[in-house]
Amino acid sequence: MGSRISIVGPNGVGKSTFLKLLIGEEQPTDGEMKKSHRVRIGYYSQHSAEQLDLNKSPAEYLVSKFSADDDLKITTQQARKHLGSVGLESHAHTIPNRDLSGGQKSRVALAELIIMAPDIIILDEPTNNLDLESIDALGEAINEYEGGVVIVSHDSRLICETECQLWVVEEQTINEIDGDFDDYREEILKELGEEINALGATGDNRDDSDSYSD
Repeated sequence: MGSRISIVGPNGVGKSTFLKLLIGEEQPTDGEMKKSHRVRIGYYSQHSAEQLDLNKSPAEYLVSKFSADDDLKITTQQARKHLGSVGLESHAHTIPNRDLSGGQKSRVALAELIIMAPDIIILDEPTNNLDLESIDALGEAINEYEGGVVIVSHDSRLICETECQLWVVEEQTINEIDGDFDDYREEILKELGEEINALGATGDNRDDSDSYSD
């Protein structure tokens, strides 16, 4: 419940696929996955905002969303507090969702996820469409959250603010990294530099004029 994990790695290596395995959207082609039947997992991706009721305001939507659940039922004031906690401006709490920007809709979806109070929150690129102020607000909300958090993100600001452990996906494996995000970034830049140097070495016999081509 206290886990703070950020899954990092180059694009296309399977980070989002791994998350879909965790939430049961995908099934393993080999091996098995075990999880307690009692654990509640909340999932957010950049497409989560597409599920909002566009005819309602953010506050109305959240109140109606949880009205049938006595454990999660909230008032309009509580809904607005949650919306503010993820960086949605107060004037946007009462206008129709259809009139919100993509970033504002994302904040409403994040607020909905937090109200659900799952044991584990899985966030897939949560900072897409968010400005710096909203990323800071999201980081604060994650730090105040009492459940576990798994994040896939390229945003060093969010990763550092939430003090996540780094799990790197590469070569079809996942390994925990010793060190922080700065150490990982330095390692990646070093590898990139070695690749560039290797490419440069293979081109040493070219005419110098080639170096200035488009």
